[in-house]
Amino acid sequence: MTIDSPHKDFSLAPSARGPGAWLETLLITGITIGLAWWFSPQDPLKVYGFPWSMLAPLLIGLRYGFVKALASALILVGSVVILHRQGSSLYAELPSAYIVGTLIVAMLVGEFRDNWERRLQKLQMANEYRQYRLDEFTRAHQILRLSHDRLEQRVAGGDQSLRSSLLLLREQLRKLERRGDALESMADAVIGLLGQYGSLRVAGLYRMLDDQRVEPKPLATLGEMALLDPDDQLVRLCIEQRKLVSVREMFIEGGEWKGFTSLQACVPLIDAEGRLLALLAIRQMPFFAFNDRTLSLLALLAGHVADLLNSDPVSLRLDDADAQFFSQQLKRSLIDVEQHHLSGTLFAVELRTPDEELIRVLVDSQRGLDLQLLVTNRQGHQCMLILMPLTSAQGIGGYINRLQYLLGERFGQERRLEDFDLRTLHYELVPNGERQGLRNFIYNECGLNASQVAV
Repeated sequence: MTIDSPHKDFSLAPSARGPGAWLETLLITGITIGLAWWFSPQDPLKVYGFPWSMLAPLLIGLRYGFVKALASALILVGSVVILHRQGSSLYAELPSAYIVGTLIVAMLVGEFRDNWERRLQKLQMANEYRQYRLDEFTRAHQILRLSHDRLEQRVAGGDQSLRSSLLLLREQLRKLERRGDALESMADAVIGLLGQYGSLRVAGLYRMLDDQRVEPKPLATLGEMALLDPDDQLVRLCIEQRKLVSVREMFIEGGEWKGFTSLQACVPLIDAEGRLLALLAIRQMPFFAFNDRTLSLLALLAGHVADLLNSDPVSLRLDDADAQFFSQQLKRSLIDVEQHHLSGTLFAVELRTPDEELIRVLVDSQRGLDLQLLVTNRQGHQCMLILMPLTSAQGIGGYINRLQYLLGERFGQERRLEDFDLRTLHYELVPNGERQGLRNFIYNECGLNASQVAV
């Protein structure tokens, strides 16, 4: 997962791939041999003293890992063999201790570095997942806060609320017969929604051809919107910064912005994973609406629309919005487990008799990254599905202890989990790409169906 955002503009370790790493390996090893020959021509590789030449594969192993360290060590060993075959008196006999020692040091250091790089990559992926969830929560919180005043203003006129508009857009997306190009099919509805809440007069929605190029022909427009100039300063700035950009209000009032750009604002449609789908180019909007509050709402709406357009089509067919979100997060956890070998567990609690108080305890037991979905299985029992990203099967014990503590607080310390009429199940997500086991767990063991959870 690659997300182009400010909190990920770093690298935990230099890349061991590419010609630069090989060039550095050859240069360091060659310079080491050259310096050794310069300072000690009688024993250039220091075979019979302290093996200074061994620093080359050691440093390369720490920097680039096993393969490059072994290559450096083989160059040193090859140099010894060449000197031996040329009849050097010092190397009349092959120094087996030096050869074996150099190879062992190089392989050990390289393997040590590769092992820690794998650990760091797993930690980085876990951190990116947490940041993804935080961004998702922040976006949802902000759009709720910003839409509250809008809702108050529009209720008197009987207009739709922002939430209703997003749900309507989701419903239109569900009814698409072909999901090959959801952006093109939904372009009119998307720009209509953004135009409604941004009070836009002239604007256009433009597809991104790749991360840096935008298609000049609009997918949908409001008003008379001509072809977009890909070299427009505001467009280039929006693509480079990957965030909403606009000209200042003082420039709008004085007309000075026309020398810089033909647009007033440019809004990127970026989903929660950082993929740039399209640009909303705004050429004209009322001056009273050109403020931070409206522009922030447009940016948040654009993010939600991008998330909708990139939604999993299988999950989107589910009737319940919570089930759709749960299924999408389950799919994401499966991808993290399969591609990045992170942990993930699905925990289920089946209540054989209705107990609203126990349901509230289960809801209160939710941890920071956990996701819960309350459904009714084929037996008519309430079933709480709990998705636990970054939690292995061994970590289930910690959750059960937390649940037991909450039960003790609510029902008394003498009550145990086993005293309630319920059944617990769990399934650890596996990285082998085989999802039949997960389907069997959800649809057979938990007694659910494909209209409740999509896998």
